[in-house]
Amino acid sequence: MADSIQFHGQEKITQWLNRVLKETKDSTELLHEIGSILESNTKERINSGIGVDDKPWQKSWRANMQSGKMGSGTTLRDTSRLYNSIKYQIIGGKRVVVGTNVIYAPLMHFGGTIKPKNGKYLTFKTPTGGWVRVKSVTIKPRPYLGMSVDDSQEVLFAIEEYLEKALKDAKPVL
Repeated sequence: MADSIQFHGQEKITQWLNRVLKETKDSTELLHEIGSILESNTKERINSGIGVDDKPWQKSWRANMQSGKMGSGTTLRDTSRLYNSIKYQIIGGKRVVVGTNVIYAPLMHFGGTIKPKNGKYLTFKTPTGGWVRVKSVTIKPRPYLGMSVDDSQEVLFAIEEYLEKALKDAKPVL
């Protein structure tokens, strides 16, 4: 009784599969491509004001004030500190993460209420130059981090191209 089944061309197929595995063993190039896609698309969400759920955000009070007079009037882009901090990172050679180290980033993404630490009021300067005193400020959620349906499609396309190239590069010469 045979321990294995042999078929015509098995050696060539085995060699080819080994070359495919060798070609795809280091996926750093693919991970950088995916990271670049997701970083770029995250920044585009901030520019467009449309979240990962494909729903437009409510424009911020500051952006509404600046739209007509003083600047771009883009929500989440007052100083561009958050925007410029969006970066991707490859973790352990196997995962891509996109994020920011800006301390207020979670509040901008998930929303929330800001209350004074000391005293009864928050006091801050408005975009028009005046001052305001309020008991709290509620920030609407503006989900800019994550993967949208379009992001998923773009990443899948990049993976497909990567695998197609690996298969072609590993193809044996007959």
